[in-house]
Amino acid sequence: MKDFHVKIGPFKKSDNSTRRTMVHLLIALSPIIVFAFYKNGIIPYQKGYSNFLEMFFPILFILLPTLTSFITELLYSIIFLKKKNDALKEYLSESFSIFPGLFLGLILPINTPISIVILGAFLATFVGKLLFGGFGNNIFNPALIGRLLVVSSYALVMSESGGYLNAYEIDTIASVTPLSNAVSGIGSYETLISPYGSLWDFFLGTIPGSLGETSSALCILGFIYLTITKVIKWKIPTTYILTVFMMTYMIGSINELGVWYPLFQVFSGGLMFGAIFMATDPVTSPTTPIGQILYGIGLGILTVIFRYLTPFPEGVLTSILTMNMLVFIIDKIGAKARFNFKQALLPFLIMWFLIIGIGGFIGNHYQNQEPNVDPDFNIISKEIRDNQTTYVVTQKGYSGILKASILFDKGVIASIDIISQNDSFFQKIEDNNYINKLIEDAQRLENIDAVSGATITSNALKQMVINTLNDYNRDMANEQNFSVLDHYIEGDNTIYEVSQKSFQGNLQLRIVFQDNIISSITVIKCEDSYFNLIINDDYIQKIITNQQKLDELDVVSGATISSNSLKQAITNTKKEYQKDYAK
Repeated sequence: MKDFHVKIGPFKKSDNSTRRTMVHLLIALSPIIVFAFYKNGIIPYQKGYSNFLEMFFPILFILLPTLTSFITELLYSIIFLKKKNDALKEYLSESFSIFPGLFLGLILPINTPISIVILGAFLATFVGKLLFGGFGNNIFNPALIGRLLVVSSYALVMSESGGYLNAYEIDTIASVTPLSNAVSGIGSYETLISPYGSLWDFFLGTIPGSLGETSSALCILGFIYLTITKVIKWKIPTTYILTVFMMTYMIGSINELGVWYPLFQVFSGGLMFGAIFMATDPVTSPTTPIGQILYGIGLGILTVIFRYLTPFPEGVLTSILTMNMLVFIIDKIGAKARFNFKQALLPFLIMWFLIIGIGGFIGNHYQNQEPNVDPDFNIISKEIRDNQTTYVVTQKGYSGILKASILFDKGVIASIDIISQNDSFFQKIEDNNYINKLIEDAQRLENIDAVSGATITSNALKQMVINTLNDYNRDMANEQNFSVLDHYIEGDNTIYEVSQKSFQGNLQLRIVFQDNIISSITVIKCEDSYFNLIINDDYIQKIITNQQKLDELDVVSGATISSNSLKQAITNTKKEYQKDYAK
């Protein structure tokens, strides 16, 4: 029987010492660090959003966790390992002591309070690395463990402080990160790319994001350098990125989107940085060639799942930590497959099945989303009295949900009252009398500028008013697009056959009144492709049951326009019945 050995990887060359590897990594990271300083320090200073000392904050943000990791491991080696003098120096030089904090500083939101950054670096080093026995024994990527612990505990604090946006971006960009715009669906070029410029901006890295994760160009440059110097192998980053590209290309193609869509997914959310610098961690990634390919494909599949099927838009961190747990299984498959590829055939078939199946499912699932529906907007209630209509609506803001009551009187917005909000920048909205501006210029909302220093909040408030206006105008149009086709009496029943303009054509209904109450609703004709969702939801019966309080009945998810048209048809028919009954 042949002997076989598990190769060392993805840090490839056996004579490439730990010290040399550290130097190569630092060289690869240096352009990224310089760019982070330029984008988040120099540009805000040049634009007048920070002073001279604040310009150097990004460097401090990286250096402090790096120093914290070093000191943590230094104290640990002295106190617990009893290292001294030359033994201590040798241990520190070969333990990657600075890298948990260095990587953590590059992947945390820039507005994370420094105290939390230092705490995260300590947790990354102590919990993520030293408790497992130090370098070479940890199961999970230490920097990602640190990020997971601090983000899960202090996410609200980070968000309220400004999240990923530097001082200049807070005032000029209307969304936290590009992927946050895609968390509720597929998105379009106008919603995903245009707010930040073009795909070229995504490639260069002039988009919002953590210090080290935005520049795909510099990440690729680092990948080339680390591969040439044989520090990492190409299999994990390449298969990871290609898997995400293929799956999102499939999703985009189903929804008739161009190649820009998978490129957007690849250039966003720290995917490049995670694939090249985090997924190739020497301890927590597979060591066998086939194992590395399976690992990269698995990372890609999980990232797509987390981005589309969970409320969390990025997914790189969670994917890497999840796959870290499976490395020992993957390496067993890879070791056996070195001499008999059939051992890996089934895992590869499963992976391909998941790529095609999940990509197809997500692509077709989001096809059921009706166009022009803002997933961040919701109508809580709508009350109509004479010429007045009162809406209670919500809109996703900067760090929470904005809730407001909007009153229409004879077709004009009469008042906007904020019921609740927890955005830390809302005081600036009030100081600028922004709500009155929205009321006074309701017919020219596109010309109203956002409030400086509260861009996201003010844009969310304006979008709330736009969405409410659209619904109100749609209702007005629906009343005009309603007609009674026939009206007759059979015994105790009063029957109306009506037509209502709906999503893809006219909706025709037979509505039976008995003792002033609707007893049945029958669909005579319907051309809406989403009407099956209404049938599946038993929505017609819900309308009959709740006919006295239709405004409180929620629309059918995925068939908003169709279910609203159905409700409007019933409301209009009730008005006709009341007029006829009064006669």
